[in-house]
Amino acid sequence: MGEMKTIQAGELNRRVQILRRSAEQGEDGFYTGVQEQLIHGCWAKVTFTSGTEMMKANADFSEVKARFLIRHTAKRLNTDMFVRFGGREYEITYINDYAGRKYMEIWGTWKQREG
Repeated sequence: MGEMKTIQAGELNRRVQILRRSAEQGEDGFYTGVQEQLIHGCWAKVTFTSGTEMMKANADFSEVKARFLIRHTAKRLNTDMFVRFGGREYEITYINDYAGRKYMEIWGTWKQREG
């Protein structure tokens, strides 16, 4: 395993939000909509790792993978959440402690149907 790079505070220069989406039910038990809950707002270093185009069910899709490096938080983050950055929502696919738990790296994927 390679040596971990030192992180400079100025590299955390992109504002991101980590959110959870949940279905709401009314008093009668029927589905009434979706609610978003902000779990954590913070500064991040954002690195785009890949972008691909693919065919899925005869439709073109674009997929972008990104790495969000944030300061470690005691808030419980998980893969049921998503990162909002630059007007896009990235599904969280992996979360890892980084640099002796000073930081967390969050890997996310953004998918868009073309056309």
